[in-house]
Amino acid sequence: MARIITKYSDYQIHSIEYFITQIETELDYRDIAGLTNNVIEKISVTKQHPLVALLTSQLNPDRNEAPLASGILPAISVTPGALTDDGFTLGQSYIPEVVDSEFIDILKEFYMKTIREIQEDVLITKKQIELIMGEYKKAKAGGLRVQRNEWHKNEEINISSWSEHPDIDILLGNLIDAMLASIQVGFAGDNSKIQNFKFKTTKGLTNFNFGKTLHGTEYSLTFLNTFNNYTVYADDVLSGHDFNGTFQTVEEGTDET
Repeated sequence: MARIITKYSDYQIHSIEYFITQIETELDYRDIAGLTNNVIEKISVTKQHPLVALLTSQLNPDRNEAPLASGILPAISVTPGALTDDGFTLGQSYIPEVVDSEFIDILKEFYMKTIREIQEDVLITKKQIELIMGEYKKAKAGGLRVQRNEWHKNEEINISSWSEHPDIDILLGNLIDAMLASIQVGFAGDNSKIQNFKFKTTKGLTNFNFGKTLHGTEYSLTFLNTFNNYTVYADDVLSGHDFNGTFQTVEEGTDET
């Protein structure tokens, strides 16, 4: 009888974190101060839409009298999208594997990382890793196994850039175009993790709700992401001491069977 020990999942990319990291890395290599004639030194990349951040700052009773001067803009945000077409899954068959020393070595590498670093690649905790490694030490050779279920899904994310000046808006749009092209092809022979990558752009957006004209560009990105579910289990055979059940006694002289 199989005894399930724990379950966890992973993905080809952790979509929001992946694109934020990629954009931040690209921006670090760019001379933002030089490109903006020293008007801007740094462009923030956030998980909250810039206009939402501005609205939140105005709702705060301790808000700055000039919220646009508080450093919120210019900004680039990466947020989840709402896929208009149905996402689809493929390859839902289960793949049996044995938990061996190589499998454990991979878990040990994750164990040495921070929680945030771990979750960029896999949804597992250090407690679960400890549990798997402990069971591996106790199990007979080949007795600890994992059932892997690979599946695929269309995903969408939105990238938004907003600023106070139209020239900065155009610059940000050109930078994001360049960065997305770089992300799509990878670097120096490294294949990109993005599959079936497509995006649509809406440029020249304006907003008048904050006392002055704001300028923005919005991107809608779609791509195919790969996921895996893992069920770690042991091939245990129950002994009499392991049985945990409920017995029903029958009184003598009754007809119950």
